[in-house]
Amino acid sequence: MGRIPEEDVQRVRDATDLVSLVAETVVLKQKGRLFWGNCPFHGEKTPSFKVDPATQLWHCFGCSRGGDAFGYIMEAEHLEFPDAVRRLAERGRIEIREEGGQGLPAGRKERLIAACEAAADHFHRELTTSRGSGAEEARTYLARRGFSSDVAKRWRLGYAAPRRDSLVRTLTQAGFSRDEIVEANLALADGGSLKDRFFGRIMFPIADLSGRVIAFGGRVVGTGEPKYLNSQETPIFRKSATLYGLDRSRADIVANETAVVVEGYTDVIALHEAGIRTAVATLGTALTQQHVRALGRFGKSVVYLFDGDEAGKRAALRAAEFVDWMATPEAGHSRVDLSVALIPGGMDPADYVGTEGADAMRLIIDSATPLLQFVIDTRLERHDLTRPEGRSAALADAASVLAPVRDSLLGKDYINYLAGRLQTDFPTVQRAVPKHRAQPANAGATTPESARPAPLGVEAQADWELVRIAALAPQVRVRARDLLAEGAVADEDAARVLTMIVEAGNAADADLFAAVAARDREVGETVSGLLMDGRGVEQVEYAFREVVARIKEFALGRLIMGKKAELRALDPARDRERYDRLFGEIAEAQWQQQELRVHRAGPADEETEHSE
Repeated sequence: MGRIPEEDVQRVRDATDLVSLVAETVVLKQKGRLFWGNCPFHGEKTPSFKVDPATQLWHCFGCSRGGDAFGYIMEAEHLEFPDAVRRLAERGRIEIREEGGQGLPAGRKERLIAACEAAADHFHRELTTSRGSGAEEARTYLARRGFSSDVAKRWRLGYAAPRRDSLVRTLTQAGFSRDEIVEANLALADGGSLKDRFFGRIMFPIADLSGRVIAFGGRVVGTGEPKYLNSQETPIFRKSATLYGLDRSRADIVANETAVVVEGYTDVIALHEAGIRTAVATLGTALTQQHVRALGRFGKSVVYLFDGDEAGKRAALRAAEFVDWMATPEAGHSRVDLSVALIPGGMDPADYVGTEGADAMRLIIDSATPLLQFVIDTRLERHDLTRPEGRSAALADAASVLAPVRDSLLGKDYINYLAGRLQTDFPTVQRAVPKHRAQPANAGATTPESARPAPLGVEAQADWELVRIAALAPQVRVRARDLLAEGAVADEDAARVLTMIVEAGNAADADLFAAVAARDREVGETVSGLLMDGRGVEQVEYAFREVVARIKEFALGRLIMGKKAELRALDPARDRERYDRLFGEIAEAQWQQQELRVHRAGPADEETEHSE
């Protein structure tokens, strides 16, 4: 399939009525200009999902998803953008062109995918037809792991020959340019020539959600280092956001509401072939929050399945780094439960399911331990709990893992659990848990209590109010850019969203969403919420000036605190000049703060005087 021209994408967008599209699967009721219904992406009794026919945008304030017609189809049917366009074109009986020449897709991204697809075919032919000793050794290895020729065919397994020009020759003959081959990370430039990136390895094609090959993992045949070699990141491949096997497992994850995460390609294949088709694997990296969020689109729980050896335990402990508010009850139906299962005997999943069978593996998965409990228990094991010093060290060690969920119901449950394990009380443990800044799921939106993370502080509230005003009022964006340049917007998430809004220029409503979502879909969802939260901006200039004054006041407060800390560290007798300078800078900043407070009070005072 080729690239869909932008004008055809726009024709499909213009021809699709979002209200009628959503109404095919959701019962909508009109209230004013908006249509409301129960969100199709999470269970709810009180409608928080709404559609705006004027902007052709939708947003759910329960799960924070939102977007346009393409985004709706992508969420509803788990499609990538090109497939969503094709789906809506078919629905609207619109003929679209797919550009390409000589059977190859046009467009940079599509060309790179085509090159990877051609490489996968090349590697598979080498595995199945080559009579070389390396290919024979690869086939023997796969057979020893229980992977027959049929399995190799189903998973498009391949072999990269030891010759460093084998793939380059094939791709060049197929019409791919030198730049395309290098950009897809299929070859490396060596002076004036190209050399295959992968050689002497069993090849595992890595696919996107549509099943198209975008990268590779290669296992060395025989001995050699590195044992596994993955594609480097390319314009079509990001390790931190890609999971091996997700294209094959997503339907089963939806049906079972659970994803099983393993560490190796062969583990995924072995589990799938044994009937456990919810397995996916990371790609040489630890599980990331992006991975968790990707899996959360399809299932409600994630089970990390690790080898039962020390390396497996360490990997499980690292997974705790990605616990955040999405693991708490406050996340509502956006919640993703995280658990850990360790395979006994130090076996990996492929060996265990091959030896003990699928039923035994399912028992291990079903008996997985909640991740936080596992981490707390493991950290407590490091210390001698019979000694006061050991219990104090254990408290500090175990309590730190609860920081991201400190103020949630889940956090309170585990504070009680830890207090019981250490034979102490709730307040003692709570004080030991570090405070953690909550991340806003959708600042400015009217989110149900069950789905709302911990409240933002006053400074973050001001930052997000600025973001909201900038989203709704394009005329303030140039001035908002100045605040960003000054570093006055302290909340990192707010600054990121505001930057994208500002860079969209004067785009408004659906155009603003489209401009932002094209760069970052998660930020696009936040913007859709800001555009549809039901609260306009009255007296834009006044509202903007007021929030800017608050933000500058907070920025000055941070500056003053920093300079005071610097002042306290000085000896006035030994560094009088610097001491006096800092003292003067603090006084000047405090004066500016006071001026901002007077400025903020001014309009209200003037209004009162006028009314009298």
